[in-house]
Amino acid sequence: MRKNKIEDDSIKGMLRDEYERCLNLVEQVQRSINSYPRGCLVVKKVKSKGRIYEYHHLQWREGKKVVSRHIPEKEIPEIQKKIKLREAYQSNSLKLIKRLQYLAPLLGEKKPAMTRCSLKAVL
Repeated sequence: MRKNKIEDDSIKGMLRDEYERCLNLVEQVQRSINSYPRGCLVVKKVKSKGRIYEYHHLQWREGKKVVSRHIPEKEIPEIQKKIKLREAYQSNSLKLIKRLQYLAPLLGEKKPAMTRCSLKAVL
C-alpha cells in the first residue's frame, strides 16, 4: 500500500511539472503572438479613369470596429511571413491550452478557460 502512495506522488509530481512547463510555454507563445501583426492582408481595388488600381491593406478587428492599414508593396512579403508565423504560434498555443485543460482536473486545479480570438489562458 505504501508503494502505491509513493508512485502516486511521483506521478502527480511529473504531471505538476508538465502543467508548469505548459503554463510557461503558453506565456512565452502569447508574448510572441503579440509581437506579430494581427489580421490578414486584403487587396482593395479602386477604379479611376478607366483603370483599376490595387492597394494592399492589413485588416483586423478591434472590438466591433474593423481597422485597416495600408501596406506598401515592398513590405508585403515580410508581412505575409509574419502573419504565417503568428498563425503557427496561435496553433501551438491552442494545443498547449488543450493540454492544460486536460491536466488541470488531474491535479485538482481550476480548468483554464479559452477564448476563441485571443487564445489566452485564464487561470
